Amino acid sequence: MTNQLWLNALARMALGSDAHRRRHVLLLLRSLLPYTVAAVVIIHSWRLQLLPAMTAQWLLAGCLATFALMFTLVRSGWSNRFEDPVLTYPHALITILLTLTAYATVGAQRADTLILVAQTIVLAMFRLRPSQVLSLGVLATALLAGCILSLSLLHPAQYSSASGWTHFVVAGSTLLLLSLVGKWISDIRVRIGRQARELEEAVRTVQQMATTDMLTGALNRRMLTELAEAEMRLSERSGAPVCVALIDVDHFKRINDQHGHGVGDAVLKALAQTAQTQLRQVDKFGRWGGEEFLLMLPRILERDALAAVERLRQVVESQHYNEVPGLRVTFSAGVAQYRHGETLEQLIERADEALYTAKHTGRNQVRMAMARSTAATPASESLT
Repeated sequence: MTNQLWLNALARMALGSDAHRRRHVLLLLRSLLPYTVAAVVIIHSWRLQLLPAMTAQWLLAGCLATFALMFTLVRSGWSNRFEDPVLTYPHALITILLTLTAYATVGAQRADTLILVAQTIVLAMFRLRPSQVLSLGVLATALLAGCILSLSLLHPAQYSSASGWTHFVVAGSTLLLLSLVGKWISDIRVRIGRQARELEEAVRTVQQMATTDMLTGALNRRMLTELAEAEMRLSERSGAPVCVALIDVDHFKRINDQHGHGVGDAVLKALAQTAQTQLRQVDKFGRWGGEEFLLMLPRILERDALAAVERLRQVVESQHYNEVPGLRVTFSAGVAQYRHGETLEQLIERADEALYTAKHTGRNQVRMAMARSTAATPASESLT
C-alpha cells in the first residue's frame, strides 16, 4: 500500500493531476524512444573513438535540453494555447535538426542516425495534419541534401561525397515515401475523426428530438411521461410526495387570431424559458400538447406545489413581449398530488379537472385537485 501511494504521488508530480494535461504529457513521453536511440548511437560512436568527446557531450546535451524544454512547456500547461498542446510539429523539426547535426559529426557511423529521422516522422504522423506530415518529409529530405552538400564542400577529405549522395538517394526516397504514407494515414485519421464528430452530433440531435419539444426547447410529452412514471415509482418505494401541474395559456386561440402564429409561438417559448428560471432544478417542465404544459414537482407537498405554480403565474402575467407591446399573457393551472396506487393517467386526470375548474371560474388562477366529493379550492383561498 505504501509503495502504491508513493508511485501515485510520483505519477502526479511527473504527469500532473489534470486529466487532459496527463494525456498530453504521456503522448510527449513517446518521443523518448528516438532520444534513447540517438543517445545510444552517440555514446557508441564516442566509445569507438569515432566521435570526439566534446562533440558527443554537446549532442547529448542538445537532446536532453530539447526534451526538457518540451516537457516543461507541456507539463506546465503553457502549450494549451496552441491547436496541438503536445507541440508535435516544432518538436519533430527540432529533433530532425539534432539528428542531422549528429549525422554531420559522428563520422563513419553517421548512416545509423538517419533511422531516427524516419522514427520521428512515424511518431509525428499520428498527431499532425496531413499537410504537416508531408511537409515534414520534404523538409527532412531538403535538410539532408543541404547537410551532404555542406560536408562535401567543407570537408572533402574526411567525407565521401559518393557515400553521402548514396545516403541521400536511399534515405531521401525513404523519407518522402514515408511522409506520403504518413499523409495518407493522417488523412484517414482526420476523416474518421470528422465522421465520428458528425455521428456524435447526429446522435445528440436525435436524442434532443426524442426528448425535447422543437418549438419551446422544453421536454416533450414522451420524456415527461417517462420521468413522471419514474418519480411515481420512487414515491411508491420511499413515500416521498410528488405533484404535477397542468398549465394552459389563457385565450391562446385569440392571441393567434389577433397577432398571428409567430406571436403565439413567441408566447409559448417565453413561458417555457420563464419556467426554467423560476423552478427548482429537480422540477421538470415540458410541453404536453398545443398550448398546454405539464410541470412535475418531486419531493414537495400539494400546497407547496400550488404556491410554486402561483409564483410562476404571477411572473408570467407581469412579462412584456417585444413583438406586441401591451400584450398580457396569463395561464390557468390545476395541481394534483400523487396518491399511492393510482396511474399516471389518473393523476393527470385529477390535475386536468382542477385546470377545468380554473378555466371556468375566471381563468388566470391556480386550482388544487381535491377529493372527488369536494369542490376545488381557489388558489387565493388556499394560500391564505
